[in-house]
Amino acid sequence: MSLSFLSPYAALAGLVGGLALLALRASRRRSARVEAQLRLDPPRRSSFLLDLGLIVAVAGLLALAAAQPVVSATASTEGREGAEVIVVVDITRSMLARRAATEPTRLERAQQIGKELRAGVPDIRVGLASLTDRILPHLFPTLSANAFTATIDRAIGIERPPPDRTAQRATSIGAIEDLGRANFFEQDSQRRLAVVITDGETIPVEFGRLSSRLDEGRVNTLFVHVWREDERIFESGGSPPGGLYRPDMTAPRDLRRIAGALDGAVFAEAEVPELIAAVQGQLGTGPLVGQARELQSRELAPYLVVFSALPLLLLLWRRNA
Repeated sequence: MSLSFLSPYAALAGLVGGLALLALRASRRRSARVEAQLRLDPPRRSSFLLDLGLIVAVAGLLALAAAQPVVSATASTEGREGAEVIVVVDITRSMLARRAATEPTRLERAQQIGKELRAGVPDIRVGLASLTDRILPHLFPTLSANAFTATIDRAIGIERPPPDRTAQRATSIGAIEDLGRANFFEQDSQRRLAVVITDGETIPVEFGRLSSRLDEGRVNTLFVHVWREDERIFESGGSPPGGLYRPDMTAPRDLRRIAGALDGAVFAEAEVPELIAAVQGQLGTGPLVGQARELQSRELAPYLVVFSALPLLLLLWRRNA
């Protein structure tokens, strides 16, 4: 186990507590003069030291919180053998569409769905790929939730990389046929599942060829439709949408036809719990075995802020008592 600080110099904010100590000292001197004039017994020195200690505690805890301490430790991870999932995210330009400039895009919603799915099957190796008119791997199936989250946040973006096609519509769901031929999955994995998150605005698909290729690779499929009929692509800065893009009203029907040809299913954006249940049902059950070791970390700043409230409340209570 190790302790590190993400922003150690921010701990200098704790020096503000020195101002509180000076204020306490000045207040104590004024009180001593009044007590002497009125011939009152001064408070016990222990009372002053307690107030001093409470101020130091509050300042110290907040200084540590500002430094953002993180505790890290390496732990073994257990997972299912022979079961893998590839999350395929559509990254074509139409995934920029949204209802308003202040709302998340289709791609941002797809990324969130992918992360929720990853969290819902912690004992399954999950990988990540992007889809345009071709499918490219970004992360091979792994138990590491940290690796998946970092990859989907940092590597997945609109047309990164761009499609080979120059036509307005670049999505080709038929490209997922490569999942059955290329080495996206481990050779010894018995249960293989692809979860395709797309708006469904695809060029025509050869159903027979796609089904045959996926069957050869023993790959089952599920689809998540990230699409609304009243969405538009907004220019940078939130300016009114341009006139080149209009949602394809046949997308829901086309995606259902593709899923039906592959004996799969289509889920709406709001059906993530149902999606997770379907993934678990497709992969079945099995014993867990140790497969890897992963660095796990926990940020301590939120706990330190909460703990700092305790001496602060006690100090306020004493001052007002």
